Amino acid sequence: MRYEKPVINKLQSGMMNKFGGSPFYSRRVRSDIDGVSISDLVKNYGSPLYVFSETRLRNRYRDLYQMFANRYPNVTFGWSYKTNYLKSICAVLHQEGAIAEVVSEMEYDKARKLGIPGKDIIFNGPHKPLPALEKAANEGAMINIDHLDEIYDLEKVAAKLGKKIKIGMR
Repeated sequence: MRYEKPVINKLQSGMMNKFGGSPFYSRRVRSDIDGVSISDLVKNYGSPLYVFSETRLRNRYRDLYQMFANRYPNVTFGWSYKTNYLKSICAVLHQEGAIAEVVSEMEYDKARKLGIPGKDIIFNGPHKPLPALEKAANEGAMINIDHLDEIYDLEKVAAKLGKKIKIGMR
């Protein structure tokens, strides 16, 4: 393999490109979200403001789930709390059937407070303290092993709890 000098190409305004999808001028400017005026939202809540459409979130989830389920009937979707752990967003996705994928004890506890049973939680992340591993193992969570030391930690936890632990290897 030989070295190839990088190439920089100027993007043409209004042309399709990998960064913008459809040309800018054809994008629709929104004045409302689910029938609620954006001006009213800003007036009532200030700016900057994050607004999520529950209807759109549910519809997107259902569409995506259906696409996968048509091909893979036993598919399970896991909502990554690190993506957005706002309580209402997580709750909507769990109502639609998503399990929780968490990377910290704080996220794990948040999922449990939202009513997600341990068996419906995937615990990832490079830092899982022993008490967090113990809690997750005791509640039946899937614990993904992120490094060799975690194997030793989980052996200790399994011995202490006297049970097999459900794990995943990364």
